Amino acid sequence: PAPGILDVSGHPRLEELCLAADALITDYAPVLFDYANLDRPIVVHAADWEAYRAVHGAYFDLPAVAPGPVTRTEEELLAALAGPGLWTDPRYAALRAEFRRRFCPYDDGLAAERVVRRFFLDGAGVPPVVPPEARRPAPGAVLVRATAPRPRSGHPIYTRG
Repeated sequence: PAPGILDVSGHPRLEELCLAADALITDYAPVLFDYANLDRPIVVHAADWEAYRAVHGAYFDLPAVAPGPVTRTEEELLAALAGPGLWTDPRYAALRAEFRRRFCPYDDGLAAERVVRRFFLDGAGVPPVVPPEARRPAPGAVLVRATAPRPRSGHPIYTRG
């Protein structure tokens, strides 16, 4: 990798990378739904959306409901990451909140337990769904200040494959 880039493509635990990341850059990967619960910036890089949708199909129009900016070119991606707006613009916070409301209503940390109890333990002790307003996402490690153009965590992280 280039100087200042940390290659984490061989890291065995995606959830650890998500917790360490200040933002997610993704295409159509399912990690989008898990990361949304952290309430951190998400950029959907959908350079080939039309071709992807034609070949693979889609249940919904991701660019239309994305939890953050949608980029089509490398220049757009760099611009989205370069300014403070990704971390400070209230529009992006609202997009993330709407995305969680629509796609993550049961992702409160207890969903797997509810499934196990309901299907394997005869429904005994199934915990209720924690209301979205009572959930506390894991904040990013970077405190954004008005003077800082964007968070810098020391080493940019990228993954391959």
